[in-house]
Amino acid sequence: MEKNLIESNTEQNQPILPRSAWSSNVAHLRALFRAKKALDRIEREAGIINE
Repeated sequence: MEKNLIESNTEQNQPILPRSAWSSNVAHLRALFRAKKALDRIEREAGIINE
């Protein structure tokens, strides 16, 4: 049974996860990265982190 599911998925060339899942994950990571960059900049300007 499992083999049939894998074969049918491969034959149709559909991604295992839907595109919407990939897009939302990428959007989440971008937002997280932007927030970290902003916090790092604020800390640097406040003199909390000396690099």
